[in-house]
Amino acid sequence: MPKITRRRALEGLGAAGIAGLAGCSSGPAGDGSGSEGTTTGSTGAMEITLGLFTPNSGAFAPWGPSLETGTRLAIRDLENELDVSVDLNVYDTKTDPSGALDAMKRAVTADGIDFAQGGINSSVCTKIGTWASDNNVSYIGQGASDSLRGEACQPFMYMVYQTNHMMATTIGREMADVTDRWYVLYADYVWGHNAEQVVTSAVEENGATVVGTDATPFPNDDYTQYINNVANSEADGVALLIPGPDASRAVKQMRNQGLTDVKIGAQMLEDMVFWGLDHEAAAMVDIASMGWVNTIDGVGDFNDRVAEAGELDPFVRHAKSYTSADQQIRAAVRAGSTRAEDVREELEGHEIQSAARDIHGGGEMYWRACDHELVSPVFSATARDASEMQDDPYKQWFDVTDTTPGDDVVRSCAETGCTL
Repeated sequence: MPKITRRRALEGLGAAGIAGLAGCSSGPAGDGSGSEGTTTGSTGAMEITLGLFTPNSGAFAPWGPSLETGTRLAIRDLENELDVSVDLNVYDTKTDPSGALDAMKRAVTADGIDFAQGGINSSVCTKIGTWASDNNVSYIGQGASDSLRGEACQPFMYMVYQTNHMMATTIGREMADVTDRWYVLYADYVWGHNAEQVVTSAVEENGATVVGTDATPFPNDDYTQYINNVANSEADGVALLIPGPDASRAVKQMRNQGLTDVKIGAQMLEDMVFWGLDHEAAAMVDIASMGWVNTIDGVGDFNDRVAEAGELDPFVRHAKSYTSADQQIRAAVRAGSTRAEDVREELEGHEIQSAARDIHGGGEMYWRACDHELVSPVFSATARDASEMQDDPYKQWFDVTDTTPGDDVVRSCAETGCTL
């Protein structure tokens, strides 16, 4: 029998059918409502259209190219290994939930994507992931906010990045070993508030003290007043719970104000944010929790491929995009279908054994059924001395100091509030 793709089904529905799909809601998982997806037939290779949602404009635009590079590398590997052909459609989220939602609706109802991945900002992931799940479209996002796995979790939404709680717990433990008195600066929105609570708790549970905290605007250009608060406190270290380029901006301003003798801890650090600074500024970072770093043992081949294929040196978003495509496409091939309920059946409880595991250092990685989190190791890292930082053939400025199994720091299923 001929294979029926989502695109062909939509073409047959016409305008009225497309409008109906855009407004429909999913029934219980597995009831077959919503989109039909792609199923395999007797015509040869399975054909998949993957929608990638990436911030090519807006606050996270510098990250944009990495999502496409990592995804295309995974597609190349999968097409060589499996009997599958993948078309990639790329959409700009504009780092804006409303703009991203418009793109997701167009991708499903007009372009006929089979499933989706991408999105960095947690608000974007929530917006497009909720709509996708309501319309029976499988979606893997890269948001770290715990709220994505909490009461707002969705039956067909998955998150590939380690949670905020996992990152914050890891760095809080490490900070307590570095020095005894900490000042916490955190971004003034849900991600930062959650990180501050978890880090403060972990620091104090491990015998150190938080002597002060400040909620900082995000995004923010001037951290002077907050740096002054740190300098005027009794703190020996400052925790930067600030995402994106703001973290490097704060470090640069600390250095410019002469606050160079204070220890720096960073949560969910992505080394790319420091590549715009000089070596000496980046070298101020004493300890950081990271979702992935390009100095993990055994990832040299992946680094080389990223450097050759992309516009950015290898960093965490390349690895997460590769993993998202690898996992969702493999699940569809195992199921012989891209229908959201079929992909879900293949992902829940699945332990990764593919190349995606290898580029994360070989630790245990599995999709948790209760909240659709990819439980994976968290890496602790420290900046190299400025004289030892590598820039060619790609930047390597941070070294792994420890690896924490995901099960050691992930919240229990009961704690998440998710009721999948």
